[in-house]
Amino acid sequence: MNHIKRFCAAFLTLGLLALTGCTVQGSAAGSSSGSTLPEPDSTASMTLIGIALAGSAEGDDSLDGQAAELQTKLQDAGFSVEMAYAEGNGDTQSRQLNAMIEDECAILIVEAVDADAIDAALTSAGQAGISVLACGTSLDNSAVTCYVGTDYAAMGAAQAAYLVDALGLDDEDAGSDTYTLELVVGDTTADRLIYEGAMEVLDAYLTGGQLTIPSGQQSYEDVATADAADRMESLLTTYYSGGENLDALLTTDNDSCSAALTTLHSAYRGSVYPIVVGAQCGLESVQWLSDGYLAMTTLTPEVRYADQVLTQIRQIRSGETAEDYLATGETVTADNFLELLVDSGLYSVSLTGEVTEGASEETEDDTDTEEVPVVDYEAEDDLEGDSSEDE
Repeated sequence: MNHIKRFCAAFLTLGLLALTGCTVQGSAAGSSSGSTLPEPDSTASMTLIGIALAGSAEGDDSLDGQAAELQTKLQDAGFSVEMAYAEGNGDTQSRQLNAMIEDECAILIVEAVDADAIDAALTSAGQAGISVLACGTSLDNSAVTCYVGTDYAAMGAAQAAYLVDALGLDDEDAGSDTYTLELVVGDTTADRLIYEGAMEVLDAYLTGGQLTIPSGQQSYEDVATADAADRMESLLTTYYSGGENLDALLTTDNDSCSAALTTLHSAYRGSVYPIVVGAQCGLESVQWLSDGYLAMTTLTPEVRYADQVLTQIRQIRSGETAEDYLATGETVTADNFLELLVDSGLYSVSLTGEVTEGASEETEDDTDTEEVPVVDYEAEDDLEGDSSEDE
C-alpha cells in the first residue's frame, strides 16, 4: 500500500541522527497546574486525608514518584495524612480503603490498582459522605468527586482517528473497500479507557462494513490480555496462517505494542504490512517507531499530582464543584518523531539507529563523519599463491 511506503520512507534517515532537548508537559481540562494552593482553615488540622497508593513505599512508581511530595504538601497545608501502599494488590487496597473509612477520613485520594477490586469500598466511602479523588486512572463510581490524571480515552480516540485517516475511510473515493483490523489490548484500567476511546470512534466504520475484525474478537473481555505475544500468535495462527492480509493493528500500551510487534515481525505472512498504532509509549515502542514498524503512538504527559490534588481539595472544602484535571497525551508519528522525542531530550537515536532514553551526551562537534561507527575488520594473512607478492 502507498501509505505504508510513505510511512516507512520517513524513517530512512533516523539512523543517522543524534539530537537533544527538553520535556513534554500535560494540559488541563477545567483547571491549570499553576492553581493557587489551598490555605488551611481553622479546622484543617483536624481533617484526616487518606492516600491509597497502588505501588510500594520502596519504589517511585506511585503517582509517578510524587507520593512523598503530595504527603508533605498536605501536611504543610495543615492536614493529617494516613497513607497506605497496596503493593500492586487490589484486595489489599480494598482493605486499606475500608480501614481509612473506619478511621473517618474526610477525603480519600486513590491511585487504583484494580477498579473492580475496590468498587465496593468506594461505594462505602460515598455512603459515609467521604469525597474520593481518583488519581492516575478514572474510576466509574458515584463516590468519585473528581479525577487527576491522563485523558486515556482521548488517547484511544487519537489512535482511531489516525487509522481512519491512514486507511482513507472518510475519503470521497473510499468506495466499497473493506480493511481488516485486530486488537491487542492490555488488562489495566488505563488500557480499557484507551480501548473504549478508540472503539467509540471506530464503531461506525465497523457497523458500516468499512472495517472488519476477522477474528470476531471485539469486546474488551475478548481482546484484553496480560500476554500480548500469546494473543498475537493465536490471531496469526488461527486467522492469518494462509497469508491473509491484516491492514491495521491497535495496541494500548508499550508492553502489548512491543510484544505484538515482535510476534508480528516473525510470524506474519501477509503481503501488506499492517498499520500498527500504540499508546503510552516507552523505550521499546520508540525503537519500533524509529525503525518504521510502528505508525503512531502517544506520549503519556507529566501530571503534577500534588498541585492538582491540593487545588481540588480547596474546591471541595469551599463547597465548589471540584473540576477534573485531564492531561492530554501527545500523538507521535514519523512527522513529529524528532521534535517530540529526540529534540525534547526524552530519547536519543544513535548513528546506528539504536534508541536510548535521555538526551545524547554527544555535542554537535562530536558527530563528525570520522566518528561514525564502522565494522572493525581485521584482514587475515594474504592468501597463498597471491601473485602480487611473487611479482
